[in-house]
Amino acid sequence: MSQLKWQLVIVIFLLYQRSLSAQDTPSKRIVKGFNADPKQFPYQVYFTNLVDSYPSGGCGGVIISNRIVLTAGHCLSRKFDAVEMYFGTVDRSNKREVGQQRLIIKSTNIVVHQDYQAHPYLNDIALIRLPADLLFDEYIQPAKLPDANELYENESAVVSGWGQTSFNGPQPNRLQYYNVTVYSNEECKNKLVPYIFPSSYICLKPSQSTPCHGDSGGPLAIRNEDGTHTLLGVASFVFGPCEINTPAVYTRVSSYLQWIKQFE
Repeated sequence: MSQLKWQLVIVIFLLYQRSLSAQDTPSKRIVKGFNADPKQFPYQVYFTNLVDSYPSGGCGGVIISNRIVLTAGHCLSRKFDAVEMYFGTVDRSNKREVGQQRLIIKSTNIVVHQDYQAHPYLNDIALIRLPADLLFDEYIQPAKLPDANELYENESAVVSGWGQTSFNGPQPNRLQYYNVTVYSNEECKNKLVPYIFPSSYICLKPSQSTPCHGDSGGPLAIRNEDGTHTLLGVASFVFGPCEINTPAVYTRVSSYLQWIKQFE
């Protein structure tokens, strides 16, 4: 009987260790996200800053017209010479991917919001003006701009990007996404106290998934009945080491419609 007891103890210990090992294994995706398919997010853009022709960092962006891409201000606040942009992309490592187009844009075509502040992230929005019209097809399409009078609280939405799969982990080559719910401003503010909370924030309801570093500038969007998407926000910041069950904060695009309009 004693021998059986010790055998059970050993089995339980081994199962416990196996469980710990599984929990410690970093997710291979954007913190429990999913691999995107071609044409699923035709408004999504990836870009990297070029300094002396060398790539430095990477961010997401969103096509809103054939001449303008929106992104986060902090992605473009440092000195650089140009940005290399990827359109119609799912696998950013595959230059021969069907539907993918790449374009190098000079830094003179970049506009960071004039009131952008890094600490805290205020007016964290920027745009990239393209020197020629994008040719839209099934792989490359714009997202619609939101209604200025709509808060979109508790709406079902989706976020996407090539951000790190875990804190200080690698950035995947394949575009990742996960479904989210838009948090109300009041609930998000209560979670972030004593953090400053302007109305130009829009938050993701806490869940088992989260954006991470490298997703900055990427879209928070809702899918419309006609298959198009409406852009609600661009990724601004997360807390700590990409913590799950914590609100992720996006810049609310509807707060900047007049600012965007002047560049159309």
